[in-house]
Amino acid sequence: MTQSIKMVPIGIKIGKQQLNVLAYADDIVLIGKNEKEIRQLFVETENIARKSGLHRNQRKTKYMTVEWKNSSKQSKTGQLTIKKLYI
Repeated sequence: MTQSIKMVPIGIKIGKQQLNVLAYADDIVLIGKNEKEIRQLFVETENIARKSGLHRNQRKTKYMTVEWKNSSKQSKTGQLTIKKLYI
């Protein structure tokens, strides 16, 4: 599944590598430059998982963005609630 997600041209660049997913065991971290990219990756991940017969546990799912500011807030659109962490 992570190989399919890596094909999506979204994420951050580290050196010459494009990074948009980290995975360990049954945990997946989606990485994007902004909230829009994370939402796009989420939709792609859901589609790929559904085709494989996998389902996300909504109770254990967390969404977070990190930005350079002095306050924090939450953004909710549809099923996604994204926690904004400002550093």
